[in-house]
Amino acid sequence: MKRLFLVLFLVLFSANAFAITKAKFDFVVGVDGNFKQAMDAAKNANPTLQKRFYIFFPNGEYNIGVLTGDTNQKTTFTTSNVSFIGQNTDSTVIYNKSTDEGISITATLYFSKTDNIYLQDLTIYNKANYGNTSSYSETGRHVAVQEQGNKFIYKNVKLLSTQDTYYTKSSRTYWETGEIHGTTDYICGGGDVFFNQCRLYNLKKSAMTAPSTTSDWGYVFHSCTIDGNVTGYTLGRSWNNAKAVFINTTMNILPDEKGWGEPMNSVPQVFAEYGSKNSSGGSIDLSQRRKTYSLDGVTVNLNPVLTASQAAQYTVENVLSGTDQWKPNLLTKQVSAPKLTFEGNRITWQDNDSALCWVVLKNGKYYTNVTTPSIETTSFTSGDKIIVRAANSMGGLGAASLAVTVEQDSRPYYKINLSPSLGGSISQNPEGTSLPEGTSVTFTAAPLLGWQLDHWAGVHSGTENSWTHNSLTQNISLEAFFMPIDKNKYEAESGIYEKGAVFENKNTGYSGDGYVNFSAENGSSVDIPIYSDKSTDAEIHLVYANGSTATRTLSILLNNSIVLATLDFEPTADWSTWGNKTISLSLPQGLSTISLQTVNENDGPNIDAFTIEPKTIAVANSKNKPSFYSYDSKSKVFFINSDNIQSISVELFSLDGKRLFSQQNKKSISLQSLNQGVYIMKILDGQNSFYGLVSL
Repeated sequence: MKRLFLVLFLVLFSANAFAITKAKFDFVVGVDGNFKQAMDAAKNANPTLQKRFYIFFPNGEYNIGVLTGDTNQKTTFTTSNVSFIGQNTDSTVIYNKSTDEGISITATLYFSKTDNIYLQDLTIYNKANYGNTSSYSETGRHVAVQEQGNKFIYKNVKLLSTQDTYYTKSSRTYWETGEIHGTTDYICGGGDVFFNQCRLYNLKKSAMTAPSTTSDWGYVFHSCTIDGNVTGYTLGRSWNNAKAVFINTTMNILPDEKGWGEPMNSVPQVFAEYGSKNSSGGSIDLSQRRKTYSLDGVTVNLNPVLTASQAAQYTVENVLSGTDQWKPNLLTKQVSAPKLTFEGNRITWQDNDSALCWVVLKNGKYYTNVTTPSIETTSFTSGDKIIVRAANSMGGLGAASLAVTVEQDSRPYYKINLSPSLGGSISQNPEGTSLPEGTSVTFTAAPLLGWQLDHWAGVHSGTENSWTHNSLTQNISLEAFFMPIDKNKYEAESGIYEKGAVFENKNTGYSGDGYVNFSAENGSSVDIPIYSDKSTDAEIHLVYANGSTATRTLSILLNNSIVLATLDFEPTADWSTWGNKTISLSLPQGLSTISLQTVNENDGPNIDAFTIEPKTIAVANSKNKPSFYSYDSKSKVFFINSDNIQSISVELFSLDGKRLFSQQNKKSISLQSLNQGVYIMKILDGQNSFYGLVSL
């Protein structure tokens, strides 16, 4: 799916406010197809860090075990950079029912060697024996989620199963306000996993966790709650090099006073608590917590209680940031609920730069998702209740708006067709592709940087920037024609961006408002509109910076046709040092688009601007040469630009003095009948004569 946005603003990069490229969900399960088709679509899309793939699940139960599972109903997902978004945690259920037990063969969802996975508002459920209490005394390893990869995020996710519910093999994982149910070792495996404000539900008097830590921190439970229907459980037992801490945990159901269980195949490295509280908020007595562990002749003595300074080290940043400074708790921030307003036959709300898109619910059910802050009501019925939720950059839905009840307008509606030319757009107030009779509508031209409105056409002609149609009585069409302020210079940042290309202004020395920074993916591009008065051969002088140590490459396209498959941009001294690169293009008359595009998923240089210089013919041997002559080698036409055109005559001679022709009072002269070579041209403007050599 194309993701285009017009950069008419400065991007705000902060923890709480940042502009993102608007994009609809890539696949809505049950609307665009089933989950198997969603998996195939995600794989074929080849998502990247800059362009995620978003799968949305409306409320419902999804039996993926039968649809995409193997013979034991285990589904394996292998695509990175994907978001799994549900409508509501308790009402959006993904499940299977494995038959043969085993930690590696039963997962409802197995993320195999995948990175940058985001899940929100889902229940993932292995129905093998959950709820069958008589089976809890037996070994029954039935996994809900098995993850293997790096940088996983779970927001408002619930996992339901019994033994080994959640099997981690990840490098770094972040949980926030989720819930996990199980019997024995129901949180087990490796990696650094930070559980923030999660609910842990014990179904059996057994060990809750079995960390098998091969990393620095292991399992960190921070500000979590322990519930369940049994007492006397233990917080965990060691598996390999075990590390686990519980910090500021509320234990509504108390564990065994020893806290921790017997080791399995090794003694632990860290098993400790800090600030544990009971259901009344009182401090739990930790004096009887276990301090000594022995196995196979190895004995360790551990302090089961962290000091305040030790506990303070267990932060999201310390545990998960890594060398790439990952901040998952910023990615889970939700976009505020929109405030809905009726405008004609539309429901509108304020735009939000932090919203990826908005999901529209009709009478509590998924209706659609949109990237513009409005929805037409013509397809609704009076009495329908509409709610809108905004998605964050990872696709997770924020709080719902207040519901509005549809009241249909009985007036006739008229269509509005807007057609802007390259170089700008048209804004409309009130918005809507159709509006009721009698509506007053204001249209405003929004030219790109370096462009201006030339004129309107259609239902209105004129040159004013804003125009109001006072009362709709019929369908209307309106066109806006834009022209560049300087036809020979264009700022790259005024273009249309695609596939991760972004506006920047952090490096100095640029012209205009900033420059374009490409992303390291195939087809990251900017499309820049230009205008030429006539067909002409021209030199394009590109201003760029390449602060890397390697040559970077872009493709150059003119009107979607490749004119240069590769153009090399050599390194400059740094990203604030700007160099020049010149290419030749044959430009058609009128509006065109020059596109610069990355090649083979390699990063590109930063592009600031470019100038267009038509190829000209020099007129020599004159004290007062005319200011500008140009020659189009493609059409072999000589152009004269002069305010005194009514009195100009042109004569052309061969080098031996033979006059070949004479033309009077013409702005363009065809030279198609001449062979290649050098000729003498004489130009008279009524007062002076000019001589020059013309090379064809």
